Amino acid sequence: MVAGAPTGSIEGTMSLAAVVLAHEQPFRIGDAEIRPATRELIRNGESHVIEPRVMQLLVALHRANGAVVSKDDLSHLVWEGRIVGEDAINRVVYRLRAMAEKQAGGQFRIETITKVGYRLASANGDAEYSAISLRPAPGRTPITRRELMIGGGVLAGAAAVTLGTGIIHRDNTPPEARALIDSSRDALLAGSVEQSSNAIAKLRRAVQVAPRSAEAWGLLAYVSMRLANLGPAAIRSDLRTRGLAAIKQAFQLEPKQADAMAAQIYGMREFGNWFDNERACRAALAVHPEHAILNFALGSILLQVGRTREARPFIEKTVGLVPMSPPPRTYLVTTLWDLGLLDDAEAVLDKSYDLFPRYFGVWFTRLYYLMYNGRASEAAAMFQDVPNRPLGIPDWNYDLTGLQVNSLASGDPRQIRNTVEKWKEAAKRGTGFTENASIFAAFVGDLDESFRLLDALYFNRGFSMPDMYFAKEQGMYAGRERHTYNLFRRPVSALRRDPRFAVLTREIGLDEYWRRTNSRAMVTP
Repeated sequence: MVAGAPTGSIEGTMSLAAVVLAHEQPFRIGDAEIRPATRELIRNGESHVIEPRVMQLLVALHRANGAVVSKDDLSHLVWEGRIVGEDAINRVVYRLRAMAEKQAGGQFRIETITKVGYRLASANGDAEYSAISLRPAPGRTPITRRELMIGGGVLAGAAAVTLGTGIIHRDNTPPEARALIDSSRDALLAGSVEQSSNAIAKLRRAVQVAPRSAEAWGLLAYVSMRLANLGPAAIRSDLRTRGLAAIKQAFQLEPKQADAMAAQIYGMREFGNWFDNERACRAALAVHPEHAILNFALGSILLQVGRTREARPFIEKTVGLVPMSPPPRTYLVTTLWDLGLLDDAEAVLDKSYDLFPRYFGVWFTRLYYLMYNGRASEAAAMFQDVPNRPLGIPDWNYDLTGLQVNSLASGDPRQIRNTVEKWKEAAKRGTGFTENASIFAAFVGDLDESFRLLDALYFNRGFSMPDMYFAKEQGMYAGRERHTYNLFRRPVSALRRDPRFAVLTREIGLDEYWRRTNSRAMVTP
């Protein structure tokens, strides 16, 4: 329950006076105590200092006592009536959601009410919310966003003359297009091919409804490029052509539009091209430092080249910006795991599993975490819970995984050897299977087999793989791309102590990347 009376509330009304933290009284949400005057959130005996704007937003939503607060009203409450763009509001909402997830332990959430605004809800969701109306501070009349725009025109014009950059942004996106864009962003958080395909259909409609929306074109470009990477060969060329056209359209409407810049990056080849990818990511983040996709892109590139410690802040920031997206969470778990921070990795993993128990990335990450950290019996018990396995993965795929889990749980050398042989054959099904086969072989000490599998993965020596990444039911294809982050995982540390590893990284081109960036892969035990 959200406890405590909102400041300035009188019989279902709330003041539109700006939130002055020094004047606000403490309140509680679940077992989290909020102290606005000192910008503290206290829970389980730990005190966390919150950013001023984030705390102001939390107070503003708490004042509403469960009612919806519009973006126009937030300009009064949090920005003292100043004109602010959608991006500024969204950034603070993202940070508040991250704080709710991390520091507040999920005691509350921020709900988006499409085309209306935001509201604060307790974790249990059983609060009785009363409808309220917002009222101005004494002697003051509410000012609409439109009136602010008109009234601010003279000042904005003066700023433009003086600075040459005085641009006031207002979202003129038609409601239908806005709903399609927002729905597409939500779909992309899921990280699945199916959801991305649904998003692209919505965005194609959005650009028809709002052909002047740079955001719609930019997001369409990004989804097109992502699907061009993941989709079957037959559709890649068309998706890429559409993606490039959408990038051009977005930049014509808004130079350096964030999603279009992300689309450009995801349109680049990654394998062997890490240097240019990293430069493009850093250039885009210099313009859009709070963009989740761009942070994730740079973190992912750094993981591919073994710079795990440097990748961590970008992955963590991504999780903070989009806490309800499963893929960044799985990356954060493996990043912390590879850094040897097992307690931290397990805490993130447990929370992620509670939130997304049947998302395939979270489920398999948990299974492998247990399996490769001396807890194979726990992994076996998890594997046997058939009703709670992820959907969309064929039984034969699970059977293969079960061989790994059960052989490690048994500790029987003959069973382990048989599993290596079975996975050697399974590797011919797709690049993802080859990665997993090489990791397992290295973990159990069969480095010869692991290097043979890696030769096939990167150079097609010994055998060639089909275009699939995993089973066709998952709909993910590899194309020309090959992952290299698997070379720097903690379970394959024995590989990196073998002289053949240096030969492999040189042939792949990683040594050249490290030379050009004056960096080196992190050495892990």
